[in-house]
Amino acid sequence: MRRALEFVFGPVAAGRLVVFRTLFAATLLYYVAFRWRFAAEWLTPVGYHPGGAASGGFQQAVPLLSEAALPWFGAAYFAAIVALVLGIKPRLAIWPVLLGTAYVTGADRLAAFTINKIFLGGLLILALAPPIEKDPEGRPIMRSAWPLRALQFTMIAQLFGAGVCKVRFGDWLAHSDTLWHQVQLNFMTDAAAWMVRNVSVPVWAFLQHLALAFELASPILFTVRRLRPLGYAMGLGMFVTIAVTMRELVFFALQMCAFFVLFVDEDRLARARKWLSRG
Repeated sequence: MRRALEFVFGPVAAGRLVVFRTLFAATLLYYVAFRWRFAAEWLTPVGYHPGGAASGGFQQAVPLLSEAALPWFGAAYFAAIVALVLGIKPRLAIWPVLLGTAYVTGADRLAAFTINKIFLGGLLILALAPPIEKDPEGRPIMRSAWPLRALQFTMIAQLFGAGVCKVRFGDWLAHSDTLWHQVQLNFMTDAAAWMVRNVSVPVWAFLQHLALAFELASPILFTVRRLRPLGYAMGLGMFVTIAVTMRELVFFALQMCAFFVLFVDEDRLARARKWLSRG
């Protein structure tokens, strides 16, 4: 019991959390910048915002902005995200980022994607995390590991839950052409169209079952240190495939890949950062 409490609430090196914060915020910046062309439709009365029965229970949760206020909101929101990416006053910058993300999600909940909710959860954990300090050798440390453990659990739960849903509610085991069909739906890219024409169905079946195996085995792949390189390889392969074949799901792929750094050995991460700084 004592070891479990120490694992969750004891002091821990914070290098992984710092890098994750940067990658997570950079993905959010990319996502928001891509979707900002629709900002007037999303955040002002210019767009269509269903209410009542037409919204299916996803009513607008916050008041909309005026067209005149939209640029000011955008400037403040983007500035806060950039500050978080660059590590400028991160404990201060993360709050407008969190509140801004909550606002744009609440302005049109019906149109918000799953990744909005993952951003909100991740940002909230980072915002509530204890201060990151420096040890005598200058390495970042944190007096409690709970934010790191909560984020690690989030990724594993997301992957494992997705695998369970594919088996329990989907047909990923019943049919070998499920992935082949899925890449031809709403998010189909030109690369996916080429692959559908030129890659045989048995190869698609192999990729389908490999992805399912990765998701179902993720609790073991990422908690057993010796298996983590296999987990990284399978995960990167799956998310690169998603990014290449499914338009706009590239943001989800980048978001999930950011979580991988939370499992990297701190010493290896420190060496990598030192090598990059020399370069």
